[in-house]
Amino acid sequence: MSYSSSIQTLWTEAKNYLELQKEYLKLDSAEKLSVLLSAVATAAVCLILALAALFFFVIAFALWLAKMVGAAWSFTIVGGAMVLFIIIVLLARKRWIVQPIARFVAGLFVGENEEEEDEV
Repeated sequence: MSYSSSIQTLWTEAKNYLELQKEYLKLDSAEKLSVLLSAVATAAVCLILALAALFFFVIAFALWLAKMVGAAWSFTIVGGAMVLFIIIVLLARKRWIVQPIARFVAGLFVGENEEEEDEV
């Protein structure tokens, strides 16, 4: 085998390798994007259903409370409790919302690559 044919073979193999890496990157990106989008869709559906259930529970609680304190006061108390809950969620949003989402996305895009590098 001559020097030029060795370089030609090396070039062909390098080109094939880069094509395979490009295909792998496309497939890996598609897989991670589908996992991310399915998690977002699942969370959205669960959130909508949870809000509907919460709405009915809040109305039921307000109607039950109305028997004791009157309708106006019961809805005021329930509304105040909801505002308090919103304030608590806003104060703890970093710990309850931002950090779990960041860990999920980081684990999705970074975690698997570290495992693959350890196996090699």
